Amino acid sequence: MERGRRHGMTRRELLRRGGAAGAAIGLGAWGGVALGAPGRAAAAPVAGGRKVQLTEFIWIGGGQGVVPREVKASYEKANPNVNIELYEGTNAVTYPKIVAQRQVDPNKPLINFGFFNVDAQTKGELDDIWMSLDPAKIPNMANVHPSYHRPHDTGIGWGFSAVGILYNKKLVKEPPTSWNDLFAPRFKGKVMLFDYAWGFNGLLGVAYANGGDAKHIDATFEKFSKAAQDGQFLALFTTNEQVKDALARGEALIAPYFTSFAITWNQETPGGNGPFAYAIPKEGVVAFTYYFDIIKGSTPDQVAVASEVINTYLSKPTIERYCNLTATIPAVKGVSLKPELQQEAVFQPSVVEKAIQPDWVTTNTQNNAWKQRWDREVKAKM
Repeated sequence: MERGRRHGMTRRELLRRGGAAGAAIGLGAWGGVALGAPGRAAAAPVAGGRKVQLTEFIWIGGGQGVVPREVKASYEKANPNVNIELYEGTNAVTYPKIVAQRQVDPNKPLINFGFFNVDAQTKGELDDIWMSLDPAKIPNMANVHPSYHRPHDTGIGWGFSAVGILYNKKLVKEPPTSWNDLFAPRFKGKVMLFDYAWGFNGLLGVAYANGGDAKHIDATFEKFSKAAQDGQFLALFTTNEQVKDALARGEALIAPYFTSFAITWNQETPGGNGPFAYAIPKEGVVAFTYYFDIIKGSTPDQVAVASEVINTYLSKPTIERYCNLTATIPAVKGVSLKPELQQEAVFQPSVVEKAIQPDWVTTNTQNNAWKQRWDREVKAKM
C-alpha cells in the first residue's frame, strides 16, 4: 500500500474509489466536526504564544491528505502562532532523507512528526530516530489497543492493513481457514506467493500460526521448501496485477496478501461482481501497522505542537474520518466505520485484537539472510 515500500501504486488504486466517496461523506456527516485539539480554546496558548514552525510528514495519494489538511487548518486557526508545513511522500523515499538530514545536523530534522508504516517505524527504532511520546501530552494514546503501543512509547499505532488469504470465490467452494491451508493438497499447484516481503508472502503468518515466530523460523522455511519441491506453488508474484489476473483466470486459487484488494478488485469489476474474496485465518491476520512518530532533534515547542496534533488524530471523530476515507482498519477503540466497511469481516474489533503482531525488528535485521534462504530453499526448488 502507499505506506509500504512495495505498495506505492496499490494504495492509490485503493483510494481511487475511496477518495471521492470519502470526500462526500466528509462534506455531509463530518462537515460540522471541529478537528482542533479538544479544549485548546480554553487552554493556555501553545508554546506560550511563541512562533512555532514545524514539518509534518503525510502520505501522498487519494484521500490520504484530506484529514491532515483539515487538522492543520483547524489547529492553526486556534493557534495563530503555529505554522505546520505538510511534507507529502512515501515512507520508502522520505525515511532515508530523514536519516541523511540527521547525519548532517541532528538538531535540525527534515521532519518533526507524522505518519509512518511499520517498516519505517522499525528502521527508526533501530536508527534511534524517534522520541518517546509523552502519554500525559497525548492522553488519547490510552484509547489505542494495547498491542499497538510501542516499547518506551517510541511511536503509537493508529491503524493497519490486514494480510490474510485471497481466493477465487467462484472456484473455491470451501474457503481456506488457516495459514496452513497454503499447503493443503486441494490447492496444489494453485498457490501464489509474493516474492520476498515477509509481512505478506505467508512466511510470518505460517510461522506464528505453528508456534514459531521471527526468531524461530527454520521449521517454516523447511515447510515452504518442501512445498516448493512438491509443486504446491504456482508462481511468485511481484506486482498486484500479476496476482489479480492469475486469481481472476483461475490459474491461482489462493494467495496470501492484503485483504483490502478483494474488496476493491470486486468494486472495479463491472457490476461489482468480481471473483475475489478473502479469508481471515483462524490464527489471525498479519497486521501491517501504521504509526504516529515524533523525530528526535525537534525543539520542545515543536514537540508540544506535534503532541497536541497527534492527540487530535487519535480522537475518535478524527481517526474515524481518516479510516473511512482510506479504508484503513482502526487500532483505536470505539471507532465507527461507514456501513460498507462495517459489513466486512476484516474490520471487526475481534480481528483487530487478535491480529498477529510480528517481531519486525528481527524481520528487518534478518532481511538479507532470509532473502538468501528464500532464493536457495524455495525459489530454486520451484
